[in-house]
Amino acid sequence: MYNKLTEAQLKTGERMEVGVIIAPDEEHAEAIKPFLAHKGGYFQWHIQRCVSESLDALETRFYVGKVDGEIITNIMIVEHRHVGILGHVFTTPAQRRKGACKSVMGSQMEDFRQRGGEALYLGTGYNSHPYYIYHGFGFESVYSGSGFMKYHAIPDFDEHYFAVGDVHAKEVEWHDWAKTTALTGIVEGDYLRSIAWSIYGPTNFEGEFLGVKHDLEETDAYHDAKLLESDSGAIVGKATVTWDRRWQPHTAVLDLFVHPNFWASSSVLLEAIKLPDAKVQCYVESTATDKAHALEKTGFHHEATLKNQIQHPAEGDMDVLVFARR
Repeated sequence: MYNKLTEAQLKTGERMEVGVIIAPDEEHAEAIKPFLAHKGGYFQWHIQRCVSESLDALETRFYVGKVDGEIITNIMIVEHRHVGILGHVFTTPAQRRKGACKSVMGSQMEDFRQRGGEALYLGTGYNSHPYYIYHGFGFESVYSGSGFMKYHAIPDFDEHYFAVGDVHAKEVEWHDWAKTTALTGIVEGDYLRSIAWSIYGPTNFEGEFLGVKHDLEETDAYHDAKLLESDSGAIVGKATVTWDRRWQPHTAVLDLFVHPNFWASSSVLLEAIKLPDAKVQCYVESTATDKAHALEKTGFHHEATLKNQIQHPAEGDMDVLVFARR
């Protein structure tokens, strides 16, 4: 479905129509697919699928600017329950520096707010020209010096969104995309967040989520993967089991990350994740006592200590504890 939002005048005096394509939309797919054909890998996998089929409850919107009926600029939002990721910002080279993208950005932000949007995340180069454009629309670095940016439409979003509540374990679904980035992007909590996904500290999970979703659908890379969801809809924990390629098929790795407010409920996630009939190891930074206690309650034991294994930006060298279960 295509909805016209407004019209804008470019710096050249040309009139540009601003609208939004709400996927799936076969009719407008023939315009948006070639326009974003330069996007590679799993991003292209999502684009090709979302325009022609529903991907669970994921909402995909392409905000476009048109001149004489032709798309010249685009901003994509993937969203669920008022939390989204902003990406695929692109303007054709001949139409750049005319104010096209900035006009679409303004319309997109206003539409997001009017629909009750609460949080958006994006990745760009820190201190770059795009960084300051986004900053002008209310985005700020998730942490100092980072091009991983957030926009919160409501005060104290994190405190509200990750408030303690009842939880349940679930499969990984398409509409968990942005909500998983909200979790991996928190500043507080464990630094070592995933060996399999290479997450250390606050991280934009935009691209990596697509890789995980693709592998879950198309390959056997994961023995199992589960998310912990609060009744408010927030993703508050994740657990995956993959084979350690150094020792396959004898040893598997459990990756576990839970929001600090929900370690008391982490047993729900650990009981739901399926462990193979093999040795399973989980890596825990030495200061992550809540994670260590949760593993011990599930039958894991402290097997080894890797001295000065990782370096925390603020705390320096840190030991990593290896917990194991067979």
